Amino acid sequence: MSFLSRRFLGREETLLEEVLRNLHHLLNAKRGAASFLPGFGLSETGFRTAEEMLGQLGAEIRENIRLYEPRVEVTEIEEDYEGENGRLRLVVHCRLRHTAEPLSVLIDPYTRAMAVAPQTQPEEEE
Repeated sequence: MSFLSRRFLGREETLLEEVLRNLHHLLNAKRGAASFLPGFGLSETGFRTAEEMLGQLGAEIRENIRLYEPRVEVTEIEEDYEGENGRLRLVVHCRLRHTAEPLSVLIDPYTRAMAVAPQTQPEEEE
């Protein structure tokens, strides 16, 4: 819906594409990097215990989405332990306010890797 998407994609972005792109930029931004928006982005997580890190990241994620992407509502933030190495990740469950379409954001607080995607609904068995 932006000029840039029309210019470079050759088409309008859907609402979902626009929101996913904005969430990706928002949650990958380093807090304090934009001096005119001091609360924009997430803080570095080093030198904290896992509990402190999770508490701070959860609060900052909720705050950033509330302030900078109001089309999205966070419904839950849960801890997920990845496979064999047991590394902790955060899964942020949210939904688009206008359509109630569910989204998931998977964040690895150690590497700052993040994946933002529509949340797939499990297929119902007949």
